[in-house]
Amino acid sequence: MPATASSRTYATGTVFLLATAITAVALSQEVTRREVTRTTEKELRVSLEVSFGTVAIGKGDRDKIVVTEYWRDKDEKQQLDMWYDVSNGRGDLDIELTDSKKTRKQDQSWISKEEFRGRKLDHDDRHLTTKFTDAVPIELKVSLGAGEGEFDLSGLKIKRLKISSGASSADLRCDEVNAVPCDEVVIESGVSKFSASGLSNLNFRTLKFRGGVGSYKLDFGGKLLRAATAEIEVGLGAVTVYVPRDMPVRLISDESWFSTLDVDDDFIRVKKSVYETEKFRESANGLTIKIESGLGSVKLRIR
Repeated sequence: MPATASSRTYATGTVFLLATAITAVALSQEVTRREVTRTTEKELRVSLEVSFGTVAIGKGDRDKIVVTEYWRDKDEKQQLDMWYDVSNGRGDLDIELTDSKKTRKQDQSWISKEEFRGRKLDHDDRHLTTKFTDAVPIELKVSLGAGEGEFDLSGLKIKRLKISSGASSADLRCDEVNAVPCDEVVIESGVSKFSASGLSNLNFRTLKFRGGVGSYKLDFGGKLLRAATAEIEVGLGAVTVYVPRDMPVRLISDESWFSTLDVDDDFIRVKKSVYETEKFRESANGLTIKIESGLGSVKLRIR
């Protein structure tokens, strides 16, 4: 039956009201912006703690130590807190996005603050974007309780890195070779999904990965500038490790009865629980991977 004029008017009015409601929701987001201008810092220590939400990390303006934007629904009580201080050439930056309120004295003159209403449709509320300077080496510590993490470390000077994620999904990438040596990388992933690419570009000496119950992908693509060791521990999870075809690699596995190990044919078994690529013993810049698995499964792939 064709629609009457009154029914068409009602439908049009409904669409208009729906569009108005969507716009109102979008415009109800409040944005907290914080930034710190670089002065005399020679290095930077960062602690970033988020109990729930989406966190995006990337490279920003060289002249800004950090620029953060926190997008949230106007009724959301969780606030963005930031503390910063410079002493003896080192900047100490703490960023917290938690439900607990902490009282802490600080020199507010370091931090530029701005509050405004905004419209951003490409993500939900509780979205924190953090961009750091690439001018100084950074010791970066990130703690994510529940939510999503998007950690793009490309172009940043990472001196030390620790990432802890709970019931969350996180993705880490490094598409450029780190300009400074990274002493240690520690990644702890609980009941979650974790993916990393370009790990060799971090220029690490030691990498430690601990996974609980989840699905994990560790891609050691990139350029290996020195001999490095990666220690991987998995409980009930499944981990797939990728290495470049031309990278000298040695694998040391516990090969327990309770876990499964699947290794590409490109690896040669030199003795029990030890596998090597053809050129590993000839190279000074090889990657040694040590894997311990409980009831999980491990796959090692070359590509």
